[in-house]
Amino acid sequence: MMMRRVLVIGGLVTVLAVATIAPALADDLSDYLVEADGAIYSGRRVMGTVWDGVESIGMVHVQHHAGMTLVGTDPDYAVIGGGRMYSGGADEAAVSFVRNAHIDPGDRYTVVPGDATDYMGRSARIINVMEGSRIRVRLIVDDSTAAPVATEVYGEDGNVFRYTSMVDFSVSADPATHAVEGKDFETMLPIESGDLSDAVAGYQLVDMYDAPNGSSQSFFSDGLFSFSLFTTSGWTDWSALSKNEIPYEVDGASYVRIIQPASVWVMWNSPGASMALVGDLPPDHIEQVLAELPKPSTRAWFKRIWFRLFG
Repeated sequence: MMMRRVLVIGGLVTVLAVATIAPALADDLSDYLVEADGAIYSGRRVMGTVWDGVESIGMVHVQHHAGMTLVGTDPDYAVIGGGRMYSGGADEAAVSFVRNAHIDPGDRYTVVPGDATDYMGRSARIINVMEGSRIRVRLIVDDSTAAPVATEVYGEDGNVFRYTSMVDFSVSADPATHAVEGKDFETMLPIESGDLSDAVAGYQLVDMYDAPNGSSQSFFSDGLFSFSLFTTSGWTDWSALSKNEIPYEVDGASYVRIIQPASVWVMWNSPGASMALVGDLPPDHIEQVLAELPKPSTRAWFKRIWFRLFG
């Protein structure tokens, strides 16, 4: 199913997003974070998402080199960076995005350097990212490499929503770019206009792309968090596609939600279209975004339209 393949790719991007938080904030952090995109390191990272009493945990092998992040091991691995993404394994796919826009997070977030600390026997520093008076992200940044060795993302209630932690850490890595050399990339050309607003709940529309079977992918970011919104015409039985979906109610509307270690999927059917939000944004941001997107409908809507048209 082509739509499913694109959704998996979108989810994979969000899995990698946590690994690149530091470069995204480089304009507002001190000099050692500016260098984070060029950091060389490798190891294993534990990550997890905790929401409504459900916790999803995973562990990945990570290598970061020359602005490229490699996650996983042969045969199933992914490499992302420089506007390109390659995923190996049974669902091999190589995608190159024409534009790779950077959204300045300074309008929404402020950065407060914290105390010096020790992480895995290495000197590090705590960095707090604030949204207004609320702490949104706490980073532990390795002093010598500028690598984010641990992160905590907080929800509106002040509880940890997502966390990552390097459990093995080395200042060496094989060049991650070897995984994408010689691959045939599918070039994603941005759509110049679409039906969505240029901004949704503080998230800027970076680009829209055509996807298989008449579907589209819209990528939004606020400079710190991001999400992709996938749309396709018609009706999709989202519950049949996954066995670990969780009912999700927002303002009286029902969605299907899947909690992953580094991302959340929210899926629904609006009148005339199937929609899926795949992102790393915290719960209160998700609810704000959903409030500005088309609302879910039921099959009864289609039955009413059919009756009006054909009796």
